[in-house]
Amino acid sequence: MVNDQTKYFIAAPFGNYIKHKNAISVKGTYTMLHRRGLIKQLFKTLRYDFSKKGWKNELGLRNPGIKHGLNKYKNNGKEIISIAAMLPIDWEDFARVIPDYINLELNLSCPNTDKVEINYKTLTKFYNAFWDNKRQWCIAKISPLSTEDEIKRLLDIGFGQIHCSNTLPIIGGGLSGKELMAYTMKHIDFLKTNYPSVKIIAGGGINHIDIVNFYKGKGADYFSLGTVCFTPWKLRKILNA
Repeated sequence: MVNDQTKYFIAAPFGNYIKHKNAISVKGTYTMLHRRGLIKQLFKTLRYDFSKKGWKNELGLRNPGIKHGLNKYKNNGKEIISIAAMLPIDWEDFARVIPDYINLELNLSCPNTDKVEINYKTLTKFYNAFWDNKRQWCIAKISPLSTEDEIKRLLDIGFGQIHCSNTLPIIGGGLSGKELMAYTMKHIDFLKTNYPSVKIIAGGGINHIDIVNFYKGKGADYFSLGTVCFTPWKLRKILNA
């Protein structure tokens, strides 16, 4: 169970490498099949955009596949597996191979792959496959550009934990950092006004405890730490505050 101190998530892919007593590490993101070229794509595309004050990349969900992720998973309440579908049928395949006790985050909006529209029919089948599930977390990670109707459809399926939000699609990849804050705030306002029982994980631009407190004051319940992991001294200050 999450205690009062565990209010942070270390976002994928940083959660593959970073652990902290006050955080849950998000591993992945994993697809059904192995997608090669992570290190090569990392060196080719990861850049800091000074004009937008954020990190840009085109990693495109390179990963060793869900079977690898399942083999590495520790059922200790401190890990979550992030998964993403490359094809609509992948959600049914995920439901077939992932045990019902494993904590999950569904990456529904990676900007660095060929665009896969959310297939709500197969996503519903995935969710319903675990009607008696034992997992504590089944998070829907949405896009900064998600519409209110798209969010409503996820809530109608049954998702009660929403991560606001993924990286922002831009020319040349996906952007992380403070540019996301306006989008995150829009999502928080919508959810807290209309669905106050939904648990919100706020992400985007968190590089100081003041931003955590800002999101908390707006209604966020938990906080996702991503690109701040590039500056470990800032990360430690937030986690130990």
